[in-house]
Amino acid sequence: MRLTKQSVTLLYLSSCTIFANLLFLYGFFSFGYNDSRTSMPNDIPSTIRPNQNDSEPWRFDTRRLYHKSVNKVVLMVIDGIRYDFFTESEYNVNMPFTTDLIKQNRSCLFRTRVNAPTVTMPRIKALTTGTVPNFIDLVLNLDSSAVQQDSIIYQARAANKQVIFYGDETWLKLFPNSFVRHDGTTSFYISDYTEVDNNVTRHLENELKPTADWDIMILHYLGLDHIGHTGGPRSKLMPNKLSEMDNIIRRIVNYMDSEKSELPSVLIVCGDHGMRDNGGHGGSSTGEVVVPLFVYFKNKKCGGYIKEEIMQTDFVPSISVIMGLPIPSSSTGKLINKILQNLNINEILFAYHYNSQQMYTNYISKKGLLNKAFMKDYDNAILYYYDWLKRETISINQAHSVISLYESALSGMSNYIIGSIAKFDVFLIIVSIVLSIQVWLLLVDFDAVNIQFIKVSRLVYLMLIRWAVCVWLQCDSVLCEFTATFNLLASVIITMFIINLGSFGWPISSLIRLEISDFNNNNLFYVLPGSFIHVLSLFSSSYIEEEHQLLYHLWAGFSALQVYKTFILHSYTTTAKWILSMILHRICKNLNTIGNQSSGVYSLGDWFRESQNQIYLTILMVVGLCCIFYASINIHRVIKNNKRFNILSAIIFVLYFWTLCSVYMYRVETKEVAVPYGYNILKLTFSLHSWTIAWYLLIGCHTFLVIKQTNRNNNKFNSAVCSIIILLILRLSLLLRPHNILVPAVLVYTCKLLQFKIWNTLTTTTLHYWLSLMFFFYQGNSNSVGTLDIVPGYIGQTSYNPVVAGIHIFTHTYGLPILVYLFLVLDQKFSGLQTLCMLNVTQSCVYNLVILLFRNHLFIWSVFSPKLLYIVMFTSTTYVFSALIIILLTLCGTSTKKELEI
Repeated sequence: MRLTKQSVTLLYLSSCTIFANLLFLYGFFSFGYNDSRTSMPNDIPSTIRPNQNDSEPWRFDTRRLYHKSVNKVVLMVIDGIRYDFFTESEYNVNMPFTTDLIKQNRSCLFRTRVNAPTVTMPRIKALTTGTVPNFIDLVLNLDSSAVQQDSIIYQARAANKQVIFYGDETWLKLFPNSFVRHDGTTSFYISDYTEVDNNVTRHLENELKPTADWDIMILHYLGLDHIGHTGGPRSKLMPNKLSEMDNIIRRIVNYMDSEKSELPSVLIVCGDHGMRDNGGHGGSSTGEVVVPLFVYFKNKKCGGYIKEEIMQTDFVPSISVIMGLPIPSSSTGKLINKILQNLNINEILFAYHYNSQQMYTNYISKKGLLNKAFMKDYDNAILYYYDWLKRETISINQAHSVISLYESALSGMSNYIIGSIAKFDVFLIIVSIVLSIQVWLLLVDFDAVNIQFIKVSRLVYLMLIRWAVCVWLQCDSVLCEFTATFNLLASVIITMFIINLGSFGWPISSLIRLEISDFNNNNLFYVLPGSFIHVLSLFSSSYIEEEHQLLYHLWAGFSALQVYKTFILHSYTTTAKWILSMILHRICKNLNTIGNQSSGVYSLGDWFRESQNQIYLTILMVVGLCCIFYASINIHRVIKNNKRFNILSAIIFVLYFWTLCSVYMYRVETKEVAVPYGYNILKLTFSLHSWTIAWYLLIGCHTFLVIKQTNRNNNKFNSAVCSIIILLILRLSLLLRPHNILVPAVLVYTCKLLQFKIWNTLTTTTLHYWLSLMFFFYQGNSNSVGTLDIVPGYIGQTSYNPVVAGIHIFTHTYGLPILVYLFLVLDQKFSGLQTLCMLNVTQSCVYNLVILLFRNHLFIWSVFSPKLLYIVMFTSTTYVFSALIIILLTLCGTSTKKELEI
């Protein structure tokens, strides 16, 4: 079949939208830190003078003031550990040895704040380089490449220190050929809580011998984080894991206490990031961004619980000083005073002076102003330090005053440098927004669009205008880089701009053509203001965090309106259906608690996951699987398209039953639901391997059914879409958490309620669009990256395959919205698809404007940026989905009429 003009137009606009989104991401996120400098030993200051006119600078004895003050350093990173695991009795009762060390002031516990995104790779960069990684590192987290910046690992190797590592293999990817001995463990087997840590601990027997030849030992434990992903901080597995970590700390401390070296060794225990109250990480909740930093020196008092908060980046200059290493050049960290306790007052003052000078170099390179209050503190600190050095009598009080001034200057310079790291390509951002708005206008008046070929002369004129603007404004945008790559990029952008500009009809005309009947039944009067409020809420960080609440209220209001209308029309059966829908949606809403306002709130899903409530979770899962089985049979009736029962239908029904039984048995194997009678036989029959076989057999059966359909009344297209719906529901039944298994059945029930209403396409599509977002939230997702569930990515994998894991995670995250889209095109065909694209790009356009206006907002990285990634992913998913449906419509030769009943 030949593609129609409308299909080609929608495919083109889809391509424009995805291209505009990629341009926006490239312009908004900084893709690299350009500092390629490396600190050298001669960067350590050798003189000090209060001003350039001073003829007598003070010369330091650098070797005496800056040297190694510890014997060995053990850095123990416990992935995902929270600060309250060390402070709250609910958790630290499982860590008696560590808790006693803190209470006896034999160690220090610092409250440490980390920056978003709270995922492993960026946090390791922060721990080793002292910089704040770019937010785009969140996307690159699964594909770590070697660190190009200066780091304590590089400085240690340059100073011939022996560095060894055991644990998360991310370190080996970031710092290749940097460890004299190492053994990496993969972080991707989320269900592995023991072997992944035992593989680290088994090396301690050899490394904690008196003859061990290392200077720095890094241990990165993953098991606690894996427990957090699957069960959260209150998982029944957590006490044993905390006890295991406590025993390892005891073992290392005992080794240090038995050492006979002149210098003490130091144990530092920290988290790369924390953990959400409901498990997982990646966002900016308190549990995710506040982690412990535990420090133990042999035979030294430290201070116990330290009230003041430090930054994770402060670790880098502090560890550099006690190891006598140059501070990494791009570090934004400040010295932690308590860690310098082995130094005398002269050495501490010199360390602060060195840290301040290193920070000052970065501050000036970022074009920082010298007239700031903290820069005056910096000048005064140098002046008072110089005076202190020239005095014969040592004044401890004056020394502490100098330290206070240095700390004030360091804080101010650090905050400025961190704030200046993000570099926005505003020109590219504006261009991408203009392209998106053009697409939106074309989608609004889609029927009037007439794509025209462009004239080469116009392209040349606009390329010349681009050159003139770049030269005149002296813009540093990539669009003003006249290389072959960026000239090609500019040519593509200008070509799209010309095509779009020449294709406009009159957008207001489509709004005038809205069906009057829809105004009469009040639905459009509700839907249009609701959509406007939803889009308007994107301008508020609080509403972004609680977007699900707004959608719940919009849908509840619409459902109540339907109950009222059907009741006064005496359609009591339909009234009962809408009331049941409201009850089911309320249950779905309570299954998972998301949003900052509900952080830590005990949800219905939490109750089901309690070990004592396993029987109730089992009942819920059985009911959910039965509902999915019934829905699949009901939808299959559409594919079959006749009432006769044949052998193929019987085989298909058996395969439905087989896949769902295999899902149940898989959850039995993971000990989430109760063990059924005849478990051993059922285990052999309904294995996860048999689920895969049955699901692929169903693909073959459904393909055969679609092919043999006639093309009468859109049967072939309807059968194809229904087949995809069934296969996707069965796939989701395997990927969804057991307490969410009822959600797909509620989705099918709700979409069925929306069919065959005398509503115009805009109303119907808007309602489906709301539903797609609501069911995204129902399964526990939110606008925070921390709620992204990566556990489904590893179901059934015996070896790590990033492609399979990515497909599973994507299907789990966006499978329910795609199901809603499938029901929409089943009902509305091409017109619904076009309107869906228009609604999606509306949200994308508005939000891109929000990001442009609020790019310097306090919550730009913690709130607005994660939402941007979700919107881009939603938009891309919608347009890829549109392309596939257009291909399917073309192959099936389908009209745009709606005439199907499920």
